[in-house]
Amino acid sequence: MKLTAGLSLFAAVLAVGTVLPERQASAQVKPVPREGVAFNDTVTQQVKIDMVDPESRTVAFTSTAGQLVILPVADGVTNLSAIADNSMATVTYTEVITMLNLRQKGPGSQEARRDQMNKNPNPTDVEAGRFTLTVVGVDLTKNTVSVIDGRGGAVRTYAANTIAKQDMLKKIKVGDVVIGMTTPLMVTAIAPAR
Repeated sequence: MKLTAGLSLFAAVLAVGTVLPERQASAQVKPVPREGVAFNDTVTQQVKIDMVDPESRTVAFTSTAGQLVILPVADGVTNLSAIADNSMATVTYTEVITMLNLRQKGPGSQEARRDQMNKNPNPTDVEAGRFTLTVVGVDLTKNTVSVIDGRGGAVRTYAANTIAKQDMLKKIKVGDVVIGMTTPLMVTAIAPAR
């Protein structure tokens, strides 16, 4: 009986000894916070319509960046039947632009700048809506940040209308390269291309 009790106590000590280090190790692992901020945007592009489904009120099109986008259409859009599959159309849609990894510095920043100059972006990045942006202006008095897409195009200016966005402005400088992610939301207007 004493032998059985001794073996049980020994097994219990071994079990506790193997569980405690695991808990200590997992407590030491902490996620690295990602700085990021999101801005609402409205985009108008001439795109190739892949498919229009008037019943489900959805449109699939390929954006000018090469991303396949499938979006619901707002109730106010009444001309879906005028848009043919595989045609060109002017589409206006809302999206959220999320800027991540603000203040990239060092080799990662240099690599992102090189990728930005590449006119053939990574297909996976295109599908995910990921791209690089270069900060070209920060106006703390107006609480705005101006960026240019690494693929080219116009300078876009976003208003920092919340405390979090205004705090973000204080952390970036002209010339910083940031990672942008787009999340298209809804088509608000569509018309056949002219």
